[in-house]
Amino acid sequence: MQKINISQKVTIVILFICLLGSSFFLFSSIEEIKLKDYSIATLTGELNVQKQKISQLESNISTLRGNLSRTEELLKKETQTRQKLEEEIINLTTVTRSDYWVIGVDENEIGHVIPLEIIIKEGKSNLFLNVANVLVDESMQTSAQDAIRVAREVTRTSLTDKDVLINIKSPAQEGRLTISGGSAGGAITIAAIAAMKGKPPLEDVLMTGTIRVNHAVGQIGAPRAKGIAARENGAKLFLVPPGQKVEVGDIGIEVREVRTIEEAVKYAI
Repeated sequence: MQKINISQKVTIVILFICLLGSSFFLFSSIEEIKLKDYSIATLTGELNVQKQKISQLESNISTLRGNLSRTEELLKKETQTRQKLEEEIINLTTVTRSDYWVIGVDENEIGHVIPLEIIIKEGKSNLFLNVANVLVDESMQTSAQDAIRVAREVTRTSLTDKDVLINIKSPAQEGRLTISGGSAGGAITIAAIAAMKGKPPLEDVLMTGTIRVNHAVGQIGAPRAKGIAARENGAKLFLVPPGQKVEVGDIGIEVREVRTIEEAVKYAI
């Protein structure tokens, strides 16, 4: 009986130790679960705060976009108003003006007729060149200066108290057009002479060619493509530099070579 009692005691001790271990493990697990629950609750709280901040930021972004859209619209209207005022000022100070055409080519070497406007207004002998939707090379500015100089010499006009505005604006739908090598010089000279004389250029006579300070008309590229464009624009006579009539060939309208701008004026104005 004594041995059994000792065995029972040992068993009881072992069970008690196991119970204590289980209780400790259970208590540790419960504490760990509580800590995890607390961490989850904390993270959930932080997540909700972040969501609120994100929501606020999205609201702010939406507000900023709305403000930006309104600002852009106001800027657009202000720009249009400024352009309109500038045009009105130009109209008020305009002495004379002339509309004509220059001819450019696209990347496929197809010719296009581009509106050209010359405005002579009260000013201080400045020259302004405004080009839109047209690719020009570095010779364009020099060509425009030479054109106005030659036109002034031909008409014997003083521009000491005048500004000259040259506007070459291709419609956006035409794509990228190119005027290179000063090939618009002759047409600019014709338009400038017409403005200085107060006589409009003939609508059915177009020309291509560079202009030189000695009043000579110089050769250009893609003469046939430009001639076809002139014909499609309603021209009945196409003026070209000397030696290039053969390059134009038969395009269904008259093609005439002009050596000087004075010769071109006889046909174009």
